[in-house]
Amino acid sequence: MESKTPLRGFVYGGMASCIAEAATLPLDVIKVRMQLESQLGTGGGRSLPYSSARSAFHHILLQDGPAGLFRGLSPALLRQASYGTLRIGLYNMAKQHLDQEYGESGVKGKAAAGFLTGGLSAAVCNPTDLIKVRMQADGVRLESPPSYRSISHALRTTLAEEGVRGLYKGVGPTSARASVVAAAELASYDEVKGSLLNCGVSNGLPLHVTTSLISGFMATICSSPFDVVKSRILSQPYDRNGKGIWYAGPIDCVRKSLKSEGISFMWRGFWPNYMNKGPSVVLFFVSYEQIKQIFDNL
Repeated sequence: MESKTPLRGFVYGGMASCIAEAATLPLDVIKVRMQLESQLGTGGGRSLPYSSARSAFHHILLQDGPAGLFRGLSPALLRQASYGTLRIGLYNMAKQHLDQEYGESGVKGKAAAGFLTGGLSAAVCNPTDLIKVRMQADGVRLESPPSYRSISHALRTTLAEEGVRGLYKGVGPTSARASVVAAAELASYDEVKGSLLNCGVSNGLPLHVTTSLISGFMATICSSPFDVVKSRILSQPYDRNGKGIWYAGPIDCVRKSLKSEGISFMWRGFWPNYMNKGPSVVLFFVSYEQIKQIFDNL
């Protein structure tokens, strides 16, 4: 994934991340709605008929129209322009540093680089992720969280009601998930791609698609429990003191979810998640490789 210069890696990562995010946002909206269904039914004032990804798709269309499938597009693109840029740029730099210090970095070195840079990037960009999830969930509940007309309105509302600390609600589970995703996704892509190239497979589109599908599946398996907890933490209402009404924190969320739903809650919405993650990862890596090929030759 190395680019001609470190700065180019940052730019290419941001561009490819935005392309993948825009194309797969409807699947992400469906995933978030399904993950929130149980808590909304018990604590949000109504139950939602999301028996499957298909029913969620039809319900969103009936309730919100086609625009509902793209709820949160602006903050999603803003997040990827920041998070995607940092994650890929820092990963390439960290991997190059490991190569220089310890020789060719193996899968452990790549995983370590992804884990550290993914978590750091997510922590820095947590406010945009929080706003994205809340805008996607907005309209599902009858009462809270409040309706957000735009990114600026969501930002002002959060600051007014919860303060600056409110922008970093859920930073723990968000960063943990991002660390696991980056470690699994980036390391597996680099490692599988390198192994196939060593076996004589040509460096082209079929290789990039195959490798990214494997990478997306690995990332989904590892990140799904974190993803469910993150979505529930970020979207819950908070009292005037900034304390969560439903969950005191990630551990409390896991404990209550296990008690009410069993261990299967950790992979709730798994296939919509992979339906989102798989195409998203494919689009990201294919876009990244094409962008790198075009601009590195300029």
